[in-house]
Amino acid sequence: MTAPKNLKRKQNPNANASRSGEMREHVLDCALTIFAEKGYAATSVRDIIHAAGVTQPTLYYYFDGKLELFLELLNVKYEASLRELQSSITEVQGCREQLHSIMLQSFIYCAADVRVPRLMFQTAYGPAIPGATEQLERLGSKRFDLVKSVISRGVATGELPQSSVDGLTLAFCCLMDQHINVLSRLEDAPTKLTPQLADWLINLFFQGALAA
Repeated sequence: MTAPKNLKRKQNPNANASRSGEMREHVLDCALTIFAEKGYAATSVRDIIHAAGVTQPTLYYYFDGKLELFLELLNVKYEASLRELQSSITEVQGCREQLHSIMLQSFIYCAADVRVPRLMFQTAYGPAIPGATEQLERLGSKRFDLVKSVISRGVATGELPQSSVDGLTLAFCCLMDQHINVLSRLEDAPTKLTPQLADWLINLFFQGALAA
């Protein structure tokens, strides 16, 4: 027995939820592209709507506005990077090996999607973002503290000289981040952030630290 033609087919709530989740991710992905290219201040809601191919009501259905979109990207991208760094250093022993793991994993993560480091450095060197400063400082501190914990153990075990732990941490982060910053702006960025470069920079860091 066939159902009457005018009987409406019931919608699958799981399918609706899946489509809704996909649309939300699509808007986030398009916002990442625009923020990475133009920076937060120069990006408008209209830019994001145009890039995503959605209406303004659709965007505001998922997000309260540009700031919430930006904060969500920070949470997703920064937190994912931090989790991978924390996981990577548990797999090796020793200060040198752990710092190498941090640098190599950072290169791999940034090379996989160069929009991420471009967003990070647009944020770091761009105008202050009201409503996001506290979160940016918190995420930056978590990454700095992770590197600092490794360097502190290296000083304690004699792998690094008795020196300013904060200074060594800052030197390491600057060495790593400036290479990511410069190279991620190139069209062939994924081919530049290589394991060979990570090896060379780790050697450079330890040679400089031990010679100081």
